[in-house]
Amino acid sequence: MDVAGQDATLAFEDVGHSDEAREILNGLLVGTLKRTASDPTPVASPSSTSHPTSSDAGTTLYAFCFVAALVAFGAYKMYA
Repeated sequence: MDVAGQDATLAFEDVGHSDEAREILNGLLVGTLKRTASDPTPVASPSSTSHPTSSDAGTTLYAFCFVAALVAFGAYKMYA
């Protein structure tokens, strides 16, 4: 939603989507815009890299679950 209403080609390529996502993208293509010389040139805004990607969030979740399991196992061994 960061590029809603704008050309999202660069944002799509920067993320590094899978082949399946590229196939879905081809199905979503509505048409091709014919530009004339009098049209203003499109301006792409720089993408921000401060947002974590879904793979980063997933890795953090797995790490948290692993540490929690270790703590629970240690507490079980200590008090049982």
